[in-house]
Amino acid sequence: MSVFPFMVFLFFPNELVLVSSEFVHSELPSRITALSGSCVQIPCRFDGSVISLTNTESVFGVWIMKDHAFANPGVLVVFNGTANITKGFSHIEILGNLSQRECTTVFYDVMNNHSDKYYFRVETPDQRYTYQNPIYISVSDSPQPLVLNHTNLNDVMENTTVNLSCSAEAPCPKQPPTISWSNIPESAHITTQLQEKPDKTQSVFSHMTFKASYMDHRRNISCTATYPRKTSNDSTVETTVMLRVLFPPKETRITIDPSASVSVGTNVTLTCKSKANPSNDMNYTWYKRGQENQLDFGEQLTFTVNRLSGGWYFCKAKNEHDFQISEEIQLILAESLSLIIGCVVGVSAFLLIFLLITLFLRVQRLKASTIKETDVSDQGQEKQVQISSIYTNGAFVSGEELEMPKDENDVVHYGEIDFSTPQTKSSTVKSSGQETIYAEVRGPEKEMNQD
Repeated sequence: MSVFPFMVFLFFPNELVLVSSEFVHSELPSRITALSGSCVQIPCRFDGSVISLTNTESVFGVWIMKDHAFANPGVLVVFNGTANITKGFSHIEILGNLSQRECTTVFYDVMNNHSDKYYFRVETPDQRYTYQNPIYISVSDSPQPLVLNHTNLNDVMENTTVNLSCSAEAPCPKQPPTISWSNIPESAHITTQLQEKPDKTQSVFSHMTFKASYMDHRRNISCTATYPRKTSNDSTVETTVMLRVLFPPKETRITIDPSASVSVGTNVTLTCKSKANPSNDMNYTWYKRGQENQLDFGEQLTFTVNRLSGGWYFCKAKNEHDFQISEEIQLILAESLSLIIGCVVGVSAFLLIFLLITLFLRVQRLKASTIKETDVSDQGQEKQVQISSIYTNGAFVSGEELEMPKDENDVVHYGEIDFSTPQTKSSTVKSSGQETIYAEVRGPEKEMNQD
């Protein structure tokens, strides 16, 4: 806020009144930067203690460029609210309520040649005042740099909350910039809003919070503001900050050189690797399974392999925050490896042979079972044929017709006996389960008559 004492002359008909205006002033920022092709909003409030504002409908605002004195050469009235005239700009709009001493104004489509001093003047039908504290409007083709505020990003402990804010000047609140973040942690939470600064100008403020992880160490987080303009391309401005996280050892592991399988007499180097911050004061301790005492200290463990060197090794990495123990890694002697491979091959061959023998025996059993079932079926069919041949028909001897059973439910069984060849030995065949229904035997008539 600036106070400029000056003398105000009030002109009335037939009278000149001189008024002391030592405390009359307007509230304006001393300087504001605008982006070419955009608008600029000037926050403004004036002191009306020496001016009567009884008739609120007859209060008008005027903006004067270069000088507050009308009579000086080069003075340009860019906006005259009394006559609603704009010069040099596409449009000027007073947003404030002048009857409430609010004179906030928007200048649209500002260009580089609009950079200059501007004075506000208030007019009523009876009085006119030009405030002598100007505002300087600076028009630039590039946006102003972003302001990135944060906690001490060089000393953020893991799992603590990080607060990071990015603000971009908004000289044209009607067309504010858009703020975006890039390469942010997954847990980040972002809020963005338009806020007023102490000098009544505005800015876009974006606030981000997240919990720091060791994976965020040395992460470059960027904030970008994009300004809309009445040009072919929008304007952007960006700023970047690197996050440094303090954390104990992570991802601790061991590597073996030349390999995990070595021969006796070979020089072997085991290296303990770990991520940590700080890492310049890391301590490494080496251990072997089955041994109570540590083997050695340092990031690397180097030794010549002997027959007792085989086994499981692990290391412990430690810094000022904590420690972590690696997973065990096995050092295999080449002779032991050959023995292991031989055992594996032998066991595999034995299992394969056993499987083939088992499969062969199973197939043989299956074939034998099939043959046995076939024989039993054939024997059953032969037995059925023999039992069915019960009925003996001798009609071929006498030529007489035989009388067949007339019952439809009866079954006639036929049989033949050949007497042409006498037999000295007789045999009896018994059949169980069958009943003889009819049988007739006849011999030649001549032989029968002789008897």
